[in-house]
Amino acid sequence: MSNLYLILISFVAYLVGSFPTAYLVVKKITGQDIRKVGSGNIGAMNTVRALKNFGKEKLAIIGFLAVLIIDMTKGALAVFLAQRLQFLDYNMTLAVIFAAFFVVLGHNYSIFLKFSGGRGAACLIGILLYLNILSLLVWGLPVILASILAQIILEKTGFEKKINWKKISEIFKILGSQMAGRMVGLIIAPIPLYFYNPEVFLPIAAGTILLLIKNISRFKGYFLKEKTYGE
Repeated sequence: MSNLYLILISFVAYLVGSFPTAYLVVKKITGQDIRKVGSGNIGAMNTVRALKNFGKEKLAIIGFLAVLIIDMTKGALAVFLAQRLQFLDYNMTLAVIFAAFFVVLGHNYSIFLKFSGGRGAACLIGILLYLNILSLLVWGLPVILASILAQIILEKTGFEKKINWKKISEIFKILGSQMAGRMVGLIIAPIPLYFYNPEVFLPIAAGTILLLIKNISRFKGYFLKEKTYGE
């Protein structure tokens, strides 16, 4: 019976993750399909591009924050439900892992959008914040450092254009566009998390796998210098 409950939790988490926040926000404000803008990604950053492209610059930041917060909430909600249904007598550790995996899966491959979606980072951040706020720093720092280090190395090899390291805005920008560093960072990130909090490590590792899978095409596009690799 406990296996049936785990299946139920996975299904509910998938449905929660499938809620197409960015698609609905852009559709409501502009009447347009976010999948036809920029990278086609159904996430917070592409929401900004879509709103700006359709002449809604003043609403871009509001749209970004709305999508980011709601997508983070999806991740937290899925794990919250998995924990609060423990009276059904199932393995709590497995339930949280399944919830984390399937909420990110739903976000990345939404049943409401013919299995298209975002990349899952906001959902995973929501899970981290819910389970342990400091774990976000432990997980996120390797991603940030790897992105910065990769930028420095690739600048010296001539692959990347030099940025102005005195400008915070340019440093912040590479966190979204530096795919070589991000992929390395995502692979490394769960390791310090394991030593910091093993209970958080397992669900985040499960979700991180999906982030890596969804970023493979961006990683390839980055080295091929495709226009949408950083979007």
